[in-house]
Amino acid sequence: MALLISSGQSGTVLEYNATTGAFVKVAASGGALQHPTGVVIGLDGNLLVADIQTNQVKRYNRTTGTFIDVFASTGLTSPQGMTIHGGALYVANFNPPHQSVQRFDATTGANTGQFVATPSTAFPIDVKVANNRLYVLYYSGFTVETFDLTTKQSQGLLFPSGSGGLVTPYAMAFGPDGNLYISGGELGGKLGVRRYNPTTGAFIDFFAKVDDQYSTPTGIAFGSDNNLYVATLNHSNVMRFNYPTGAFMDFFIPDGGGGLTAPTNLTFETVPSVLTYMLHRDCLHDVKDAGLRWQIEGGKIFENGIHVADYSSVKRVSCGTTSQNTAQLWVTLFYIGKAPPENITLHGAHDFHSGGEIGSVSAASSAISVYIGKQFKRVANTLTIG
Repeated sequence: MALLISSGQSGTVLEYNATTGAFVKVAASGGALQHPTGVVIGLDGNLLVADIQTNQVKRYNRTTGTFIDVFASTGLTSPQGMTIHGGALYVANFNPPHQSVQRFDATTGANTGQFVATPSTAFPIDVKVANNRLYVLYYSGFTVETFDLTTKQSQGLLFPSGSGGLVTPYAMAFGPDGNLYISGGELGGKLGVRRYNPTTGAFIDFFAKVDDQYSTPTGIAFGSDNNLYVATLNHSNVMRFNYPTGAFMDFFIPDGGGGLTAPTNLTFETVPSVLTYMLHRDCLHDVKDAGLRWQIEGGKIFENGIHVADYSSVKRVSCGTTSQNTAQLWVTLFYIGKAPPENITLHGAHDFHSGGEIGSVSAASSAISVYIGKQFKRVANTLTIG
């Protein structure tokens, strides 16, 4: 699991270990990326990054961080927060003339319509989908408007402007309790994260207070530990607050950690429960010795048509396996993008009658250690883990 943060002044997206906060790598750069804001993982597993300077959503290889293409641009003016739901990408469009939420096909990037803000000076800055509704946060309106996902019609403002002392809000997140959390406030001890009922809009409490009056809170997200993570613009750090108490825990990422500058949005990349790969064999060799024989296989691994790793497979036929025409099996997957590469090792059995393989993950590098002990199965050229 990784924490991805848009670093505004450096024109990059940075990746941190979601457990320790340690800097991992630059997750996106290049492609004329000037000022990244919203960050989401696309349906193809790559990174989508909103750029308020070029009025585009750019796509980056999730493994290498290299620029792929401009994924979406139609109707965008200063794009900010983004979210993906039901095959659609929703982008908060901050500035006129298209002050709205633009909707795109999350596979092709084609524009499929817009949700028009009711307040004339709303300045949409973040967007989320929950409870079968689109929630739009307004920077200048100090409130949230909800929309019907199908008709794109407004369902009205969730709460009156400034409810609970909210001013200049920046980001939203839904908590473990299902309530709506919003970052924002004003100087003088009122900066932090407020909590609201997502159905009635009723103000619940000032959940997390940022004590430093100059640490303007921007992006927020809940981690796998259920705690709340808050980026601050001025000091370029990420603060962690306890859930459910809201008490300050620590600076998860210290000031400027990993080169962070003016962070805006952050998102946790969760590890998929099931990995599905297509294998392309490049070589296959039989080697015989006194203990019967070895079979060595290697090639490339593709995920959603993208070359993400290489593999090496060793099968050992020996005394004890011949009666069932099976072989002991070792397979290691070497992921592209790091040196030495992230990797997973599989142990199990290969059946020479069917060609099928089954077993479990015996070892993995730290970033993907969650898969250790998971079952795997290979049928023809399809490998499934989890």
